[in-house]
Amino acid sequence: MKATFRVLELVILSSALLLQGEVKGSNRSELFKNVINKVDPDIAPFESALTSTYVTISLNIMSIAEVDEKQQTFSGAYLVTLGWGDSRLSWDPKMYGNISSVQVKAEKLWYPTSVCMFNEIGNDKCFDAKDKQLTVYSYGNVFYTTYLDSVSQCKIDVTKYPFDTQFCGLAMGNNNFGTEFLTFNEEYSSFLLQYLQPNEVWEIKNHTYYVNNFFISALNSTQQQIYFFLQVDRKAFYVVVSTLLPVIILSVLNLFCFVVPIESGEKMGFAMAIFLTFAVFLTIINDSMPKSSDVIPYFTIYLLTQLVISGLVVVLEAFVLLVHFHFSTSKEESDTDEKPRLKNKFRVTGVHLDIAFFLFVLLSNIFSFLYFLLNVIR
Repeated sequence: MKATFRVLELVILSSALLLQGEVKGSNRSELFKNVINKVDPDIAPFESALTSTYVTISLNIMSIAEVDEKQQTFSGAYLVTLGWGDSRLSWDPKMYGNISSVQVKAEKLWYPTSVCMFNEIGNDKCFDAKDKQLTVYSYGNVFYTTYLDSVSQCKIDVTKYPFDTQFCGLAMGNNNFGTEFLTFNEEYSSFLLQYLQPNEVWEIKNHTYYVNNFFISALNSTQQQIYFFLQVDRKAFYVVVSTLLPVIILSVLNLFCFVVPIESGEKMGFAMAIFLTFAVFLTIINDSMPKSSDVIPYFTIYLLTQLVISGLVVVLEAFVLLVHFHFSTSKEESDTDEKPRLKNKFRVTGVHLDIAFFLFVLLSNIFSFLYFLLNVIR
């Protein structure tokens, strides 16, 4: 008897679940039949510019791939969500089993095809929802999300390298504004950093977006563009430790060329060693330096100045040795002369020149470093 009741309970439960599934399936089928399938994908939801469709863009930057100073480009990975309104796709969820959203193939609905990135240099400049799933909500809004690997034009200013700041981003707009009437909704668009992965060279300090309207007199119409801007600062610690600090150390060593005693015979060798070290070091770090013909970084000017000073030290040391040994010979000759000349009392020696050149090179190093520092931090 108990077994019979148990079987009866299972039958009733299975029937209820089956009926519920049929109701749900029926609700979804009715929704597609009455709403989704009635929309002609070839007909846009607008009639003219007065009834334009509002479009929102949500840009979520995921990573900074590269900032190329030579090519003047900014590379990044983005998660982009486009949304637009279509009043033909609205329904009352209560009439369809509280279904508030459905996934629909893009080929069954109209979607904007003229939203493009104007500063993109790759092949995929325009967004295309083809072969993608669109999410349709009961209040008549449609969204689709796509991943974007973008290489965009960006004016790179390396004047203050390695303490430089760059302003890059994406400029989007309606490429067929004369026939496809779209209006970018700034209020509901967004620029997010939710999934951002840190970059080893660049750090995002600020991000913003805005919609700009400008009049085209030739077409007697107004076009809209939405701009997404990033302020990125270079992480200077590695450059300071690996490049700037060694140059400063070499510039200090240059001063010690004038401290080495003349009698040691190592002054010229020491000066030449520092000069060659500078030359080799600059050759090594050449690949890591930003390459731009428009502007010369203050850091490059500082490095070249130090190389010139190092070469000048070699010339000055040669002059010190010449004066020292010339006057040494003159002194020996004057000692054998019965009437020493008065001018020997006021002769300039190599030691005097070492002191004068030491101060000159010290002041040159300080001036060149301050010139570099004050220009990059202002």
